[in-house]
Amino acid sequence: MTDQIHETEYALELLRKSFPGRSDRQLMPFGMVYCGTRWGRDFRCHEVPMMNGQPLLACNSQEEAELYFTWLAEHLFQLTAEADARQSQLCLLIQNMRPQDGALLLGMHAAFYLLETEGMELHLQEGHSFTQYFNEVKTLATPEELAELDEERQRQRYTQVEEEMMEWLELAPTVGHIDVPWRIPLAVAIKKEQGKEQRIELLNIFYSAFFRHLEEEKK
Repeated sequence: MTDQIHETEYALELLRKSFPGRSDRQLMPFGMVYCGTRWGRDFRCHEVPMMNGQPLLACNSQEEAELYFTWLAEHLFQLTAEADARQSQLCLLIQNMRPQDGALLLGMHAAFYLLETEGMELHLQEGHSFTQYFNEVKTLATPEELAELDEERQRQRYTQVEEEMMEWLELAPTVGHIDVPWRIPLAVAIKKEQGKEQRIELLNIFYSAFFRHLEEEKK
Protein backbone atom coordinates (compact mmCIF):
# COMPACT_ATOMS: atom_id res chain seq x y z
CA MET A 1 0.00 0.00 0.00
CA THR A 2 2.87 2.39 0.85
CA ASP A 3 4.56 1.65 -2.48
CA GLN A 4 1.31 2.38 -4.30
CA ILE A 5 0.99 5.74 -2.53
CA HIS A 6 4.56 6.66 -3.54
CA GLU A 7 3.87 5.62 -7.13
CA THR A 8 0.70 7.71 -7.18
CA GLU A 9 2.59 10.75 -5.84
CA TYR A 10 5.26 10.32 -8.51
CA ALA A 11 2.57 10.09 -11.18
CA LEU A 12 0.88 13.20 -9.80
CA GLU A 13 4.12 15.14 -10.07
CA LEU A 14 4.34 14.23 -13.73
CA LEU A 15 0.67 14.98 -14.25
CA ARG A 16 0.99 18.44 -12.70
CA LYS A 17 3.44 19.28 -15.47
CA SER A 18 1.34 17.66 -18.19
CA PHE A 19 -2.00 19.10 -17.05
CA PRO A 20 -1.34 22.55 -15.58
CA GLY A 21 -4.14 24.45 -13.91
CA ARG A 22 -5.71 21.39 -12.28
CA SER A 23 -5.78 20.63 -8.58
CA ASP A 24 -4.30 17.41 -7.18
CA ARG A 25 -7.83 16.21 -6.54
CA GLN A 26 -8.66 16.68 -10.21
CA LEU A 27 -5.49 14.82 -11.18
CA MET A 28 -5.93 11.90 -8.78
CA PRO A 29 -8.01 9.75 -11.17
CA PHE A 30 -5.27 10.08 -13.80
CA GLY A 31 -2.71 9.05 -11.20
CA MET A 32 -4.77 5.99 -10.33
CA VAL A 33 -4.87 4.90 -13.97
CA TYR A 34 -1.16 5.51 -14.53
CA CYS A 35 -0.39 3.45 -11.42
CA GLY A 36 -2.39 0.44 -12.54
CA THR A 37 -5.99 0.82 -11.34
CA ARG A 38 -8.25 -0.87 -13.89
CA TRP A 39 -12.00 -1.30 -14.29
CA GLY A 40 -13.60 -4.10 -16.27
CA ARG A 41 -15.42 -3.89 -19.58
CA ASP A 42 -19.21 -3.96 -19.95
CA PHE A 43 -20.68 -4.94 -23.33
CA ARG A 44 -24.37 -4.62 -22.43
CA CYS A 45 -24.79 -1.34 -24.33
CA HIS A 46 -23.83 -2.43 -27.84
CA GLU A 47 -26.38 -0.75 -30.09
CA VAL A 48 -25.24 0.77 -33.40
CA PRO A 49 -26.89 3.11 -35.93
CA MET A 50 -28.06 2.12 -39.40
CA MET A 51 -26.39 3.41 -42.54
CA ASN A 52 -27.73 2.67 -46.01
CA GLY A 53 -29.96 0.00 -44.53
CA GLN A 54 -27.12 -1.82 -42.76
CA PRO A 55 -25.87 -1.67 -39.16
CA LEU A 56 -22.73 0.45 -38.88
CA LEU A 57 -20.46 -2.07 -37.16
CA ALA A 58 -17.22 -0.12 -37.71
CA CYS A 59 -16.15 3.21 -39.21
CA ASN A 60 -14.03 3.01 -42.36
CA SER A 61 -14.53 6.51 -43.73
CA GLN A 62 -14.95 10.10 -42.60
CA GLU A 63 -18.63 9.97 -43.58
CA GLU A 64 -19.21 6.89 -41.43
CA ALA A 65 -17.34 8.40 -38.49
CA GLU A 66 -19.38 11.61 -38.64
CA LEU A 67 -22.64 9.69 -38.75
CA TYR A 68 -21.54 7.43 -35.91
CA PHE A 69 -20.36 10.25 -33.64
CA THR A 70 -23.56 12.24 -34.25
CA TRP A 71 -25.67 9.21 -33.39
CA LEU A 72 -23.53 8.13 -30.42
CA ALA A 73 -23.51 11.58 -28.82
CA GLU A 74 -27.31 11.58 -28.73
CA HIS A 75 -27.53 7.88 -27.82
CA LEU A 76 -25.30 8.29 -24.78
CA PHE A 77 -27.07 11.47 -23.74
CA GLN A 78 -30.31 9.46 -23.57
CA LEU A 79 -28.77 6.27 -22.13
CA THR A 80 -30.53 4.98 -19.01
CA ALA A 81 -28.41 1.88 -18.29
CA GLU A 82 -26.77 1.88 -14.87
CA ALA A 83 -23.26 0.76 -14.05
CA ASP A 84 -22.78 -2.58 -12.34
CA ALA A 85 -19.95 -3.55 -9.99
CA ARG A 86 -17.41 -3.51 -12.82
CA GLN A 87 -17.70 0.22 -13.47
CA SER A 88 -19.63 1.80 -10.60
CA GLN A 89 -16.49 3.31 -9.02
CA LEU A 90 -15.30 4.54 -12.40
CA CYS A 91 -18.64 6.27 -12.98
CA LEU A 92 -18.36 8.01 -9.62
CA LEU A 93 -14.94 9.33 -10.57
CA ILE A 94 -16.21 10.60 -13.93
CA GLN A 95 -19.19 12.24 -12.23
CA ASN A 96 -16.82 14.36 -10.15
CA MET A 97 -14.57 15.33 -13.08
CA ARG A 98 -14.88 17.97 -15.74
CA PRO A 99 -16.47 16.28 -18.79
CA GLN A 100 -13.39 16.88 -20.94
CA ASP A 101 -11.14 15.31 -18.31
CA GLY A 102 -13.56 12.43 -17.90
CA ALA A 103 -13.49 11.65 -21.62
CA LEU A 104 -9.70 11.93 -21.62
CA LEU A 105 -9.37 9.58 -18.66
CA LEU A 106 -11.65 7.00 -20.28
CA GLY A 107 -9.68 7.07 -23.52
CA MET A 108 -6.41 6.56 -21.65
CA HIS A 109 -7.85 3.77 -19.55
CA ALA A 110 -9.36 2.01 -22.57
CA ALA A 111 -5.96 2.02 -24.31
CA PHE A 112 -4.08 0.71 -21.28
CA TYR A 113 -6.69 -1.98 -20.67
CA LEU A 114 -6.50 -3.19 -24.26
CA LEU A 115 -2.71 -3.35 -24.21
CA GLU A 116 -2.62 -5.19 -20.89
CA THR A 117 -5.24 -7.79 -21.79
CA GLU A 118 -4.63 -8.55 -25.46
CA GLY A 119 -2.11 -11.25 -24.55
CA MET A 120 -4.66 -12.87 -22.26
CA GLU A 121 -7.27 -12.77 -25.00
CA LEU A 122 -4.95 -14.54 -27.42
CA HIS A 123 -4.37 -17.33 -24.90
CA LEU A 124 -8.08 -17.60 -24.15
CA GLN A 125 -8.86 -17.85 -27.86
CA GLU A 126 -6.48 -20.81 -28.00
CA GLY A 127 -8.26 -22.41 -25.04
CA HIS A 128 -5.25 -22.08 -22.74
CA SER A 129 -5.54 -22.32 -18.98
CA PHE A 130 -4.28 -19.60 -16.68
CA THR A 131 -1.28 -21.80 -15.81
CA GLN A 132 -0.27 -22.00 -19.48
CA TYR A 133 -0.63 -18.25 -19.86
CA PHE A 134 1.25 -17.43 -16.66
CA ASN A 135 4.12 -19.79 -17.47
CA GLU A 136 4.66 -17.94 -20.75
CA VAL A 137 4.51 -14.58 -18.97
CA LYS A 138 7.20 -15.72 -16.53
CA THR A 139 9.37 -17.03 -19.37
CA LEU A 140 9.27 -13.70 -21.23
CA ALA A 141 9.55 -11.43 -18.19
CA THR A 142 12.73 -9.58 -17.27
CA PRO A 143 14.14 -10.12 -13.74
CA GLU A 144 12.63 -6.78 -12.69
CA GLU A 145 9.21 -7.67 -14.13
CA LEU A 146 9.38 -11.12 -12.55
CA ALA A 147 10.00 -9.62 -9.11
CA GLU A 148 6.86 -7.48 -9.41
CA LEU A 149 4.64 -10.18 -10.91
CA ASP A 150 1.56 -10.84 -8.79
CA GLU A 151 0.24 -14.30 -9.66
CA GLU A 152 -3.08 -13.94 -7.82
CA ARG A 153 -3.78 -10.57 -9.40
CA GLN A 154 -2.97 -12.00 -12.81
CA ARG A 155 -5.26 -14.96 -12.14
CA GLN A 156 -8.16 -12.67 -11.22
CA ARG A 157 -7.59 -10.56 -14.33
CA TYR A 158 -7.44 -13.66 -16.52
CA THR A 159 -10.79 -14.84 -15.16
CA GLN A 160 -12.26 -11.37 -15.61
CA VAL A 161 -11.10 -11.14 -19.23
CA GLU A 162 -12.53 -14.59 -19.92
CA GLU A 163 -15.92 -13.47 -18.60
CA GLU A 164 -15.74 -10.28 -20.67
CA MET A 165 -14.93 -12.22 -23.83
CA MET A 166 -17.90 -14.52 -23.23
CA GLU A 167 -20.17 -11.50 -22.82
CA TRP A 168 -18.78 -9.90 -25.97
CA LEU A 169 -19.28 -13.11 -27.99
CA GLU A 170 -22.83 -13.41 -26.73
CA LEU A 171 -23.90 -9.79 -27.19
CA ALA A 172 -21.75 -7.99 -29.75
CA PRO A 173 -19.27 -10.25 -31.60
CA THR A 174 -19.49 -8.23 -34.84
CA VAL A 175 -19.40 -4.72 -33.32
CA GLY A 176 -15.99 -3.11 -33.67
CA HIS A 177 -16.41 0.29 -32.03
CA ILE A 178 -13.88 0.92 -29.27
CA ASP A 179 -16.30 2.85 -27.09
CA VAL A 180 -18.79 -0.01 -26.63
CA PRO A 181 -17.44 -1.49 -23.35
CA TRP A 182 -17.02 2.01 -21.87
CA ARG A 183 -20.36 3.55 -22.86
CA ILE A 184 -21.91 3.77 -19.41
CA PRO A 185 -19.10 5.86 -17.83
CA LEU A 186 -18.72 7.79 -21.08
CA ALA A 187 -22.42 8.66 -20.87
CA VAL A 188 -21.79 10.17 -17.43
CA ALA A 189 -19.44 12.70 -19.03
CA ILE A 190 -21.67 13.22 -22.08
CA LYS A 191 -24.71 14.08 -19.95
CA LYS A 192 -22.88 17.05 -18.45
CA GLU A 193 -22.96 18.81 -21.82
CA GLN A 194 -26.23 20.25 -23.14
CA GLY A 195 -24.95 21.18 -26.59
CA LYS A 196 -24.76 18.64 -29.43
CA GLU A 197 -21.37 19.87 -30.67
CA GLN A 198 -19.92 19.78 -27.16
CA ARG A 199 -21.04 16.19 -26.74
CA ILE A 200 -19.48 15.21 -30.06
CA GLU A 201 -16.27 16.92 -28.98
CA LEU A 202 -16.14 14.69 -25.90
CA LEU A 203 -16.23 11.66 -28.20
CA ASN A 204 -13.35 13.15 -30.18
CA ILE A 205 -11.40 13.58 -26.94
CA PHE A 206 -12.09 9.96 -25.94
CA TYR A 207 -11.02 8.49 -29.27
CA SER A 208 -7.99 10.79 -29.66
CA ALA A 209 -6.75 9.86 -26.17
CA PHE A 210 -7.26 6.17 -26.90
CA PHE A 211 -5.26 6.14 -30.12
CA ARG A 212 -2.57 8.49 -28.80
CA HIS A 213 -1.85 6.38 -25.73
CA LEU A 214 -2.07 3.18 -27.74
CA GLU A 215 0.64 4.42 -30.09
CA GLU A 216 2.80 5.86 -27.30
CA GLU A 217 2.78 2.61 -25.33
CA LYS A 218 3.65 0.54 -28.40
CA LYS A 219 6.75 2.61 -29.21
